[in-house]
Amino acid sequence: MSEFIYTQKKPQQYHGPFSSSDWNERVEQNYADLVYLYNKYGVIDKKVAELVERVIKDNLFLTNAVNDLFDRIRVIESQYTNQISLFSKSQIDASPFVSTAYALSSSESLEYNDQYNHLTLPVVSGSSHSKIKFINASKGQVIPDFLETRIDTNLPGGDGNGAIIDTTPVVNAFLNQPDKVWRRNVILNSPNPLGVSLYLYVKVPSSTSIGSTISNMLTLSPYPSNGVDVVKIEYTTKSNPTMSDADAYIPLNDNGLYEDNYDAVTKVAPGGWPTVGSDTSVNSGPLCFYYADKSITAFRILLRQKNYVVENSKYVYTYGLSDLDIRYNKFLPNGRSFIKFDAPSGKTIASIINVSPKIYNVSETNLSNVFSHRVFYKSGSDYVLVNPGTSSTVYVEVTLNMLEDKIPPVLSDLIIEADYNT
Repeated sequence: MSEFIYTQKKPQQYHGPFSSSDWNERVEQNYADLVYLYNKYGVIDKKVAELVERVIKDNLFLTNAVNDLFDRIRVIESQYTNQISLFSKSQIDASPFVSTAYALSSSESLEYNDQYNHLTLPVVSGSSHSKIKFINASKGQVIPDFLETRIDTNLPGGDGNGAIIDTTPVVNAFLNQPDKVWRRNVILNSPNPLGVSLYLYVKVPSSTSIGSTISNMLTLSPYPSNGVDVVKIEYTTKSNPTMSDADAYIPLNDNGLYEDNYDAVTKVAPGGWPTVGSDTSVNSGPLCFYYADKSITAFRILLRQKNYVVENSKYVYTYGLSDLDIRYNKFLPNGRSFIKFDAPSGKTIASIINVSPKIYNVSETNLSNVFSHRVFYKSGSDYVLVNPGTSSTVYVEVTLNMLEDKIPPVLSDLIIEADYNT
């Protein structure tokens, strides 16, 4: 759009137009300039929105690429440890079993989540819903006006102690939109050795328009992605919570599952292990936790940022959230999937020594009750349960079951240990 001004400078110094035609011309020129500026603003606003969306998406896919590299490195390492793992959605494949006695129906297939790379029981979408936000056909995601939150910065570190705060609305933390994020900049004159920290309290609406307070799933995406520590996630079932310590908050991982198991970090909600900070999700990416049905009335999240950037001789700590949600998902009591594992190049599988599920929201003593499997070996063009000893590919049929405590098991990984022919 070319730079052009319709309103012309007039030589008259002390009075307006000489005639009504001059006046009308002046008004039309002003109007044309206003239209031009409005259209110019629209173009710039669209470009900014597109740029923001691009930055967010680039960051998201960069994160996925880094995670994929970690998975691929693990696969390469497995070639020397005789272990193969679930590292790609492409491994979820039931096609060889179509029209056989082992075929899957659409309703019994386990649900695969691309973002978190895990399998859950089949979800009944019509009976699953957020406890916080609505989806409106014309407006998209809608956060009700009666949602209550509170920020507590009365913690060690630089936030809230006379710092300059630049923030977007907290309501953005609950949205899953490329151009919306709750971003809090804490601006300090000098770096703080403890960084900055805060508690975000959220009161779960009890309005009948949202439903009951029963939930079994919590998700959040720290901002910036892979740059913020999630130290604790805690909840209360107290009626009329005050969003303060008086509510007697409990760790979401209240049983301390998989204590001191490094592989469980980010798979169990932080703040539940006895050693303070040992289960912190450092430089966290998106998180998702499933738990037994709980009547949660409020929850709080402890965030920490130790990294800063220098801008105009000031030290700026940035942290926040997006896609924060607490949900009730209705699951079917059981489900199945087939997961494909290929032998390393130049080798065949002599035998499967062990199949180890990685399910971190169920205690180890209950794993045998929620998980079972069968191994199918490739024999010619068929897959059979009897091991021929020379298969290049195996399929592991995985079955997940819901226990009476209503914890939906989450399969984060499946490790098979194999003995190879060379």
